[in-house]
Amino acid sequence: MHNIKYKINSFENKNPKLFTKRHHEIAEALERLLEKGVPELTMSQIAKRLKISLRTLYEIAPSRDKLILMTMDNILKKLGKFAMDSVSDIDSPIKKLEKYLFIVNQAVGPKFDTFLKDIEKINGSKKMADYHENFIKNIIKRLLQEAIQKNEIKKIDVKAFSILLGGIGREFFKEKNKNSIDLTPEKSANSITRIILNGIKL
Repeated sequence: MHNIKYKINSFENKNPKLFTKRHHEIAEALERLLEKGVPELTMSQIAKRLKISLRTLYEIAPSRDKLILMTMDNILKKLGKFAMDSVSDIDSPIKKLEKYLFIVNQAVGPKFDTFLKDIEKINGSKKMADYHENFIKNIIKRLLQEAIQKNEIKKIDVKAFSILLGGIGREFFKEKNKNSIDLTPEKSANSITRIILNGIKL
């Protein structure tokens, strides 16, 4: 997956601080540490696991919650950039949208399952998730508008469809829904996405 520059709390800060290469390496090490979920570790214990000084860790984030949120923010940004890079050579807006959505739906896939369940307990997690969902919705809206202009799809309410398509994965990931569906949230989101897009194609 393509690397991007690590930015401090960029879903809250319009002018994020860029860190050094060393800070970026630490951020990536933290991603690997948290892959299997968010452990009940203090900042001091996290620093020890990463084999860095506590001072260096505080240079990245002022608290454990902020550190975990920034890590997830970075992971989701990498996934989003990978999705955009993967569709950059596709001319058809509707085909571009379909592939883009199938990639970003990985955010509710098995790789993030444990992490996402744990991160819901962190203050600010909803705000971060809303930020990324709104970003995705704006891309969906733009691609739907382009698809209409190219006569690939019917004339639809692009705002309504962007809300629907942009929130499917997150809706299926809710515990009450996840336990009532036969497939994983990712597979269910992809299945419904395919049906919706096929239904509006000309």
